[in-house]
Amino acid sequence: MFEPKFAERSKLLKPSSIRQMMAIAKELLAQGKTVYELNIGQPDIPCIPEFVDGIMRKAESRQINYTPYNGETYLRETYARYLNSYFDRRGVDHLVIDTENILVCAGASHCLSNIFLTICNPGDEVLTIEPFFSPYQGFLAIAGGVLKAIPTEAENDFALPSNEVIESYITEKTKAILINTPNNPSGRIMSYEELERLARLCVEHDIYLISDEVYREMIIGDEEAVSVLQIDLHDDELNEKLINRMIVVDSASKTFSLCGVRIGFVISLQPIVNTIALVNAHTVACISDIMQYGVASCYDAVMWRPEYIEEFRGIYRERLEATMEAIHRYLPKCIVSRPKGAFYVMIKFPELEDVNEFCHYTLEHFNMGGETVALTPAKNFYLDPKLGKNEVRIALVVSPEKMKRSIQIVSQSLKSYKRYKANIDSHMRQLL
Repeated sequence: MFEPKFAERSKLLKPSSIRQMMAIAKELLAQGKTVYELNIGQPDIPCIPEFVDGIMRKAESRQINYTPYNGETYLRETYARYLNSYFDRRGVDHLVIDTENILVCAGASHCLSNIFLTICNPGDEVLTIEPFFSPYQGFLAIAGGVLKAIPTEAENDFALPSNEVIESYITEKTKAILINTPNNPSGRIMSYEELERLARLCVEHDIYLISDEVYREMIIGDEEAVSVLQIDLHDDELNEKLINRMIVVDSASKTFSLCGVRIGFVISLQPIVNTIALVNAHTVACISDIMQYGVASCYDAVMWRPEYIEEFRGIYRERLEATMEAIHRYLPKCIVSRPKGAFYVMIKFPELEDVNEFCHYTLEHFNMGGETVALTPAKNFYLDPKLGKNEVRIALVVSPEKMKRSIQIVSQSLKSYKRYKANIDSHMRQLL
């Protein structure tokens, strides 16, 4: 019998807990069951209407063509204007971004994969901060790189540790520090002081600072996000060195409810952008013509209609309030930190040793009135196997009423699960 032979790198790629729970949830939905899919960051909010208008105008031309491998000029120009206006509206100093500083990719995930393929040789290391977006490991593995994680503590609001701790993780193999602010899964926003410390460390150790800022507009607290594009080291020579080591990633997915469109951006110095663009050219060849047109319409729209951003922020704030209220009411023993950005909430279950089994039990074996909930076990957001074992991440992707209902279902499932485990333990004792 023929046995397929695969490259060693393929053995490093494993489905994330997010996708595993998603597959089970979709199967249950296909069976006609009601599942609140809080396991994945797929907003239920309709996409911005200008996207539909834009792609319809493009479709009417009946010309859907190949595009430049670095992205259509009109999209790169529009995105650069949007990004500069984002900072200017808030009255903060920032690096001025021009068209040649922008590369268009097939979503933020593709941006990161391209970046790692560009800067990493096999065995090179990239540092990130725990908890982190779990697919980072796979993106880096494809390039032959190794992800290393710097731990933080929920009890300390996931604050960045001291420079001494961070430097203890930097080796001769370290190529970059990768951050995500606002953070998925914790919702934490890094402070200016923290970003400045990281910037100085990257300059000192001659490594890249990669900033994943796809949730920059997703603010659900009172504090705006800080971008690495705002960092000033107050020294012309140091600032020049930082600019040569800074790479920012952004996406249209969350801001405009366009997760399936797959348009992301790399923002960096022109020589860096041009080199990463070559990976684009030799992997996907180019990015969708019609999708770029639609996304350009979205960024153009929010520059003259900025209230759109405040409207969707308001929607997620309402969901957060409902969720926090429900957690305190139905899950009083759980520990939860209030997120400031993105649209996720981390919940710790002190009563459980391993929440993975509980998540599967809730989704596959429990329902309340024919309804159940898909949760994401948080252990994949950590490299340390001891961390995240009793934590879950939920996404604020359904209405406030459904968020409350979901937490109520989780509460009842927890009671059922504990009875189930107690019965198994009792049965095992009888057998012994």
